[in-house]
Formats: sequence, structure tokens, C-alpha cells
Amino acid sequence: MEQTGQTPPTEPQPPQSPPQYAGYSPPAPPPVGGYSGGYAASAPRKRMAAWKIVLIALGAILLLLGGCCATAVVLFPTATVPQGDSVAVIHVDGIIAGTGSYYDGVITPEYLLDQLDQALSDSSVKAIVLRIDSPGGTVAASQEISTEVARAAEEKPIIASIGDVGASGAYMIASQCDEIIANPTSAVGSIGVITEIPNVAGLLDKLGIEFTVLTAGEYKDAGSPFRSITPTETGLIQREVDIAYDEFIRIVSEGRGLPEDDVREMATGWAWSAIEGQEMGLVDTLGTYNDALDRAADLGGIEGDYGITYYDDYDFVDFMSSLLGITDGLDPLGALRAPGGSAAPAVPR
Repeated sequence: MEQTGQTPPTEPQPPQSPPQYAGYSPPAPPPVGGYSGGYAASAPRKRMAAWKIVLIALGAILLLLGGCCATAVVLFPTATVPQGDSVAVIHVDGIIAGTGSYYDGVITPEYLLDQLDQALSDSSVKAIVLRIDSPGGTVAASQEISTEVARAAEEKPIIASIGDVGASGAYMIASQCDEIIANPTSAVGSIGVITEIPNVAGLLDKLGIEFTVLTAGEYKDAGSPFRSITPTETGLIQREVDIAYDEFIRIVSEGRGLPEDDVREMATGWAWSAIEGQEMGLVDTLGTYNDALDRAADLGGIEGDYGITYYDDYDFVDFMSSLLGITDGLDPLGALRAPGGSAAPAVPR
């Protein structure tokens, strides 16, 4: 046979088994899906069932709510009652109005009067401090609280401690306490009443917007922002403002033991510093929150050390609603809307 110079193909040889030795066993093959030099195929991934995802999400929500509940229990105890005689502290912070929530920065009569009742029924509480930091609010709510503070002061001594500001309706409340203690630069007074009536009729005319208002009652839409107020309506609203103004003066006069003429002379709507207020008889003592606590303890007949009691009776539903943003905050102007019309009711000022 003629040689062509080509090497004939060789037959494939079967793989040889490793040599067998005594006590030797071959290594186990790598697991499927593990590292094997890149030659082993990965196991197919399984998708998580939809119902498992839902269960995990629900579990996370329940865990979050449970944490919030625990936080609420820790942060908002129903009451902090020390051993022995004590002074109860009730905070008056924010706008005073008939509706709203503590978490929206609104003090309602229900909220404050509930704490007053707890302090009066607590035998360990010998005196009360109203820690006030408020620009005021609506007339009716301020007067309701003032009336109950005056009644409570007949049972236990009450001291008003004013922080940054105790003006308008907040001062109306403070005036019913046995004494008022304020920092020298605290803003106090602002004895007066205001109501505001917007008028956007000109703007609506430019935009070509018309309103048809149907009423039963001649003055049902008095103070509507969609038209100008009439002279007769101006007189009616002014009369309501004057009534609230006279009531404000009377309440302060009785609470502070000042002649009504003197209070009326000061009732310009201006807020004075506590230094000026003391000279005018609107403030008893210049001092701090601690001074107010000590004075309350003295009036309550407490000798030596005393405790401080808080009644933080918060509504957990309101807390969660505010936390999650379910309810809108009640802004100062919104709190002044009058039912049955757009004119704002008289507000202490």
C-alpha cells in the first residue's frame, strides 16, 4: 500500500478508571448546581407562590402595628402618678377650638376638661399647674374652658405658667387661675376679638365664574366670600363681635379682680411682654415653670418634696390617624370657619 504521509485516525479509547489501591475510593461527583468547573447545569429556580408573598406582607404589617402599639403604650401612659402629694401639670398647647385633635395641635374643651376632672378626683394631687403656650382660638371653646377652670379653682389651687405666649383665648383661660406666672419676655394679653370675611368676587368676575346661591333666610349667606357684604350684614356681624368682646372683658375682670373699665382700657388686642403685663395687673409674678410648680405646691399645702402628675389621656386611634396622615390638620383659619356661612366667628384677639 502506498504511503501518503497521513496518520490514520485512531479509534476513541474508553475512559480509564483510576487505578485501584487498597483503601482508596474515588471522590464523589460535585452536586448538581454546585461548582464543578462550570460544566454542571444549575437547578431551575422556583418562583414564590403569590399567596406566600401576601402572607409575608401581612405579617410585616402586623409586626409594624404591633410595634406602634407597644410604642404607644410606652410613650403615652394613661397617667404618671408619683408617691405622696403631688402637683398635676396640664398642658394647653396650640390652637383652642371646639373641634380637632391634640395631634393636630388643637386643644378642645373635651380634652382639657377630662384632664381637669382627673386632677380634681385624684386625692394625691394638691394643686394644678396649667402650662400655657397658645395664641388663643375661638370664643366659645375658650370661654367653656375658662368657666371650668374657674370652677376647678374653687376646689384646688391652680397656677397658670405661661411659656412663649399666653394670648387671646389662652389668656382668658389663664385669667381664671389663682395666679399667673410668666417669663419676663412671654407674650400675654391680646384682649380683643376679630372676625375675618374674605371677598373673592372680583377675582371670580375676571375668571368668568358665577355662583348661584339659594337660601331660606335673609342673612343665611351673610359673609359669603363670593360677594360683597352689605351694610346691614356688617352691622349684624359687628354686633356679634362686640358681644364677644364684652364677654372677654367681663371674664378677665372677674378672674383678675380688676375693674371692667381698667380691663377695657387695656383691651386693645395688643399682646404685651410679661414685664409690662405685671405692671398692668395681667401677671402676678415673673418666673419660670419650676417657680410655678413650687408656688402651686405652697398653695396646696405641700411641705418638702412633691411629685408631678401628668394625665396624658391620648386617643390611640387619633394618634394612629395622625401618624399615618389619614386626617388633615386643622389649621388656624380652618378652625375659624362659621357653620352656615363663610364668615369667621368672633375670635379672641
